[in-house]
Amino acid sequence: MTDWFVQQKGTAAELGPLKPSDLLEKVRTGEVTRQTMVRKNDSPWFLASEVGGLFEAAMRPTIENFCPKCRGPISDPPTVCNRCGMEIQQAITRITENTIINRADQSLGSQASQSVKQWLMKKRINKDEKKAGEN
Repeated sequence: MTDWFVQQKGTAAELGPLKPSDLLEKVRTGEVTRQTMVRKNDSPWFLASEVGGLFEAAMRPTIENFCPKCRGPISDPPTVCNRCGMEIQQAITRITENTIINRADQSLGSQASQSVKQWLMKKRINKDEKKAGEN
């Protein structure tokens, strides 16, 4: 299996070894960007943007399987649940749509969200005041 290592921004410190699924999660959370330096096993460091298909794969939906009896996570059926021992032919599935978080935009998004909430609150207060004046 391939082990991935990530150079932590602004330092010589590295994070790893990471499984490919862990690297994808770090891309989704914005911890790894296209400019992040990464390496595979003992290779030299290179930009994450040079990893073919990494950012596209991070955007694909994730399918998770769960045991119908105990709701524990399982691998693709047919399988046996590690938690309750049930033989599973058909699982409960959950599909998660994935996005890549842009950490630079998070604070702006948070500010915009607050602005919208404040606007809606004012609209509701004005509507309530208008309704009270009619009664």
